[in-house]
Amino acid sequence: MAAGDTDQDTRIRIMHGGPFYNLVSMLGLRKPGWRAFVFGSFCWTMPVLLLLATQGRYGARLFVYDWGAWAKFLIAPILLTLTEKPISFALDECAAMLFGTPLVASQSMPDARQALSNARDRTAAWGAEAGCLLLAAAASILNANNFLSGSAPGWAASEGRLSLAGLWCLVVSNTLYWFLLARMVWKHVVWAGFLSDIRRCHLRLAVTHPDGHGGLGFMGLYPAGYTLFTLAVSSVTAAGIGHVMQNDAVTPTLFTIVGAGWLVIVLLYYALPLAGLAADISRLKRKAVLLSMAKATDFERKQERTLLGENIVADEVEPETEEFRDVKPLYKASLKTSALLINKGNVLPVLVPALLPLLVVGASYLSYSQLGPIVKRLLLL
Repeated sequence: MAAGDTDQDTRIRIMHGGPFYNLVSMLGLRKPGWRAFVFGSFCWTMPVLLLLATQGRYGARLFVYDWGAWAKFLIAPILLTLTEKPISFALDECAAMLFGTPLVASQSMPDARQALSNARDRTAAWGAEAGCLLLAAAASILNANNFLSGSAPGWAASEGRLSLAGLWCLVVSNTLYWFLLARMVWKHVVWAGFLSDIRRCHLRLAVTHPDGHGGLGFMGLYPAGYTLFTLAVSSVTAAGIGHVMQNDAVTPTLFTIVGAGWLVIVLLYYALPLAGLAADISRLKRKAVLLSMAKATDFERKQERTLLGENIVADEVEPETEEFRDVKPLYKASLKTSALLINKGNVLPVLVPALLPLLVVGASYLSYSQLGPIVKRLLLL
């Protein structure tokens, strides 16, 4: 590492910058806890008050009993706000370990620094957040069309007309939810882009590294920072699955298939940014195995000639090397090296929050004796 690199800021600061960050800072909502309270009040409490004022307890009861309203307008906005700090911490820690170990070779350090700078620029880009807002508005318009076509819950519309609470949820609650979700997905894309840029640098990987992943094992820990994000998205997904299951006969097999499908989607979301680095580890392993096999052959044949005076299976020309080394430890270490940065050792922080909301919904249709074996299978226990 070049002199002075250890003193430079290696944080991505992925949640800083951009119009949304500037807006909440201007409004005094920079602290996630206070902002989560405000968003929850706007998205969920306000519709309840509007329903009490316009439809009385009956309308408010319909809203309170709606799983989708709880998940999308209360749980998700709060968790998508509170998750900013743990995500930022996890990604900054990974970046700090990447630069501080150091895994990036000195000749590639300028490129790595440029990758870090590019990530900061992308996360603060105005165009990206404008796109997130347009996507959120499009989602609300699509929901409005569905509501007006007769698929709206009783509290949101009646006789083809939106209620005041339904209008509020479409314009404010639903739009805010989709904006927060799209913004978090964009931040994830920025992180994936940073890892892609880092992969182009010369990395000082070692097949005998004690982490079993060439020195990149710490990268598999970053999804733990996304626990609240996973829980938020899984809550909305589980609520949607629950609405669908209300009209179908739910069997343990069907629920297992749905749960397994959702867990695969979640795992892919976190594994895809690491795919490039995993490919590098896989190439490192293959090269180390082939090279150590060749060296081991030379060493063992040399030992054989020393003990027997000749090789049992003779060769016309043996390699002329003054010194042969026993590379069995390197060979065994290379066989144990794994390209799976997300594995059984660190996957629970991903699987548990992804599965928990589904189990809450499943408990409404299946007995606990049926859910137990399903949980064990889905968690690979």
